Order: sequence, then structure tokens, then C-alpha cells
Amino acid sequence: MDNAAIDLQHQFYDMLMQSQYWSAERMRDYQRGQLAQLLRHAKKNVPFYENRLDAVLKPNGDIDWDRWGEIPIVKRTDMLQHREAMQARELPPGHGAVGFAESSGSTGKAITISTNALVVLAAYVNYWRSGAWQGLDWSRRHYTRRHKNVPTLANQPTGTSVGIWGPPWDSDARRGEGRDVGGDSPPEDVVRFLAENEPGYLSTGPKTIQILALESERLGQTASIIAGLAHGERVGSPERGDVRRILGGPIFDRYSSKESAQIAHPCELNAGLHVNAESVLVEILDEDGRPCPAGVPGRVIVTPFVSTAQPLIRYEQGDIAVLGDGCSCGRSLPVLTEIIGRQSAVFSHPDGRRVHRFYPNEARSLLDCTMWQIAQIGPLEFEIRYVPRDMAAYGDENAAADMFRAAYFEDAQLVFRRIERLRATPADKYLEYVNEMSR
Repeated sequence: MDNAAIDLQHQFYDMLMQSQYWSAERMRDYQRGQLAQLLRHAKKNVPFYENRLDAVLKPNGDIDWDRWGEIPIVKRTDMLQHREAMQARELPPGHGAVGFAESSGSTGKAITISTNALVVLAAYVNYWRSGAWQGLDWSRRHYTRRHKNVPTLANQPTGTSVGIWGPPWDSDARRGEGRDVGGDSPPEDVVRFLAENEPGYLSTGPKTIQILALESERLGQTASIIAGLAHGERVGSPERGDVRRILGGPIFDRYSSKESAQIAHPCELNAGLHVNAESVLVEILDEDGRPCPAGVPGRVIVTPFVSTAQPLIRYEQGDIAVLGDGCSCGRSLPVLTEIIGRQSAVFSHPDGRRVHRFYPNEARSLLDCTMWQIAQIGPLEFEIRYVPRDMAAYGDENAAADMFRAAYFEDAQLVFRRIERLRATPADKYLEYVNEMSR
């Protein structure tokens, strides 16, 4: 990275450390300034938005913020069907070169997203701010388990050095080292390497961190970490408990996506996730498109401000989350108290009921299992795939079935499948809840 980019990041970082305490009115004005630039750019340069913004953006360039909710929500199907029309003919000055990223495909078919250099720059800075909240030691080694099918990382449990991973202007960060590890490397190989090399931090999906912890326990290895830096999936209490007990460190959440970069990061007070409001507008809406009050789950709708190569104005992220009232840490940034999970994991009943809740953790004890996947495979048919701690021993599947029917649908038809290992997606994610009828 050249010095000009580093200077820009440093300036943005300094701003973020101040703006996190701005008043709600000042943050609203800042966001509207960013959104105004994005709307005018999209109207002028992106065919997909030629008429889509007419309710809000007037011919003279004025913006009617009271009609923001009338802008149609961008769906994943739009990304697939209108990819060419969503590409900007030109970018604003300083927004950098265009690159490409591919979503994981965990909710269906993978999609390709055009991105630009300013998005990446801002994402790093938001991440570094969250590291300051958590007191991360940038001088330590940091391992990131990348996607499967990355040829340069295939079967390399030792990984490849990618240089420093913290703020480049920080003297501690200049002593640290980031290493990328391939998702194709078997868990037992990664565990042995981690035990021998004492990493400070491990960044991957929370289920993967949990699996590596359980594998470490099974092999009798003494791998340990300062913390797991989780992304890509919801972090539950089983993951937190196993990682803390076996690897000795906590898991810090990180809410991000290929489409929207860094969306929210955890407060050190464990009150929830602070939205990176200087980089993205997050709306929590009900099924009718109305804002959800604090404490009520709703659909996550995002608008990243500097994604100008392929603007996403009111994009449905595919997640369900809960907005909070605020945080006692003193920051005025919006709070997401919970990321409940993917909309694709909502289970449905033929009578119209829809449920998104979690199979009680007590069922793990009944089944005596480490990992599971709950799948809806038919209108009333569900399959519970689980990994027993001991393949020779059987838990109480009848009691686990009663617990499932009480939590979901009383007339559910269940099949239990004992498996040796939960299969990961191509993006190295382990999905616990999945509605396979929606695929």
C-alpha cells in the first residue's frame, strides 16, 4: 500500500475515533451527505437506478428524505438478473480501481459483486477501530482461514504470510504478522500447527473455530489463542463456551459481508454490535417495509456509502437482526443487540406460521453431540444431522424430538442422522439451520 493510501486511512481512523461520539443529529447529517453523493452518482452512472430513485431524488438534484422508504429494496435476485445494469459507467474521483468479490452462496447461488478500492480502505479502518475497542495486540501473529478452493493456499496448514494485519502507522502493528491458511487444510493439520506456533488470533467462522477447538481437545493438543475473531455466521453460546474452555480465549463477533463490507462490530461491554454508521446505513424493517422498533426482530437492509462500482441502495442483506436502544459505553453509534440469523433458515408450517428460533442447547446433552445441522426438507419434514461425541453410544433421540416439537411445530416429522463430520459450504461455513425447501 502506498503512503497516500496509508495517510488517507489514518485520517479516516482519526475521524472514526471522534465520530463514534457524535450526536444523533450530527451523524444523521453526515450520513445524508454521503447518501446524497451516492444517489446522484447512481442516477447519473448506473442504468439500474435511472428511474428507481425518482421518489426521492428530484430532477434538480434536491432530495426528499421523507420519501426514503419509497426506494425499492434491492433483492439478491436483482444482483443475479441485472448484474450488467448495476455496473457504474464511471466512478467518482478517488474511489479507486474496480475489483470483484464473490459472496459465499450460503443462501443460494453465489453472486459476483463489483467493488472499488475505497470500499476496501474503509473496511480495514472500521476493523481497526473495533480492534481498539477490544484491545487487540497488533504485534501478535494473526491467522485467517480463507475459503476453500484457493489454489495458492491448498493444503497449507502453515499458511502464507501477508504482512502486517494492524494499522500500518502503529509501531506495535509493524511487529505483527498476518498469515492466510487455506480452508482445504484438514482440521487436524491446522490444530497441530496452531499448537506448535502459538498464534495470537484466529479469524474464521465461529463454527470453524469451535471445530478446531474440539479437534484440539480430541487430539490432546495444547493449542491456545488470545481470541477468535469470528465472521460470516452467528456466534452462539456453545461456540463461545467450547473455544473459551479449550483454547483459552473469547470469540469476538464481526458482522460483515462481501456485498456490504464491515457492517457492525462488538462493543467491549458485550452490549451488542455497534453499526459502522459512518460507512453504511442499516435499516431494520418488518415484512411490510416499516421500521422495527427496538427489541423487535426485522430484516437487515443496508446501503454502503462508498460502494460506487456497483451501488447497493437499500439492499436486503438476507439476515434477521434486532435493533437496540443504545449502549452505556458512551458511543452514539446504533446498536444491534442480536444477529438472529439468515432469512433462509426460517422454518415454515403449511398453515402459514414462520419460526426462526434456536433448538434448545439442552438437546445437545440429550443427543451427546458436538455439532448439528437442523434442516427443513419438506412441508412438515425435518432432518437433524448431528455428530455424536462417541459413535458407539446413543443419546435420547425421543426426548430430543419432543424438545424440537415444543420449540417449533407440534406436528413436525423428524429424522435423526448420526454423522461423523458436518460438511462445510464452499466458503468454509458450517450452517446449523437451513431451509432446504427454499433452495
